[in-house]
Amino acid sequence: MSARRISEEYEKGVSVFLQYVKDNAKSVNKTYFCPCIRCANQIRQDLGNLHDHLFMFGITRSYTIWTWHGEVVDQPMTSRGTNYVEEWMSDHLEDMIRDVGEDNFRRANLYDSLINDYEQPLYPGCTNFTRLSATLKLFSLKARNGWTDKSFTELLELLKEMLP
Repeated sequence: MSARRISEEYEKGVSVFLQYVKDNAKSVNKTYFCPCIRCANQIRQDLGNLHDHLFMFGITRSYTIWTWHGEVVDQPMTSRGTNYVEEWMSDHLEDMIRDVGEDNFRRANLYDSLINDYEQPLYPGCTNFTRLSATLKLFSLKARNGWTDKSFTELLELLKEMLP
């Protein structure tokens, strides 16, 4: 799909992509996120408009793994069998906060809140998640699966009723 838009190679790439979308992506009223430069996976289009947009505007060049269209990325695992990315985030959260700058977080009254959420269990007795790690995992799910803000809010409200 990085070929010139007037080439047969690009046309073939669009056809392969659209077939992949039909087979793998979740539709909402027969519409899918459009990866064209103009829509940038933020606007849903039907397959006909999606096809037209890819030829008129081109595909976003950085969109090489079709996560918004059902492609699942295998994340590397450590020897202990845990998710490497999640493990790295947990191990480096303090470094990331420090890199952004404690002063910036303090000015926004976020630093103390983040540190507190980083250290506080999700609920009393929980050993698997802190408030911050649970929040990051939920937002990661939302982003990977293209959940709407409304559906995500409904999920959070349900979890609030379920969890102690």
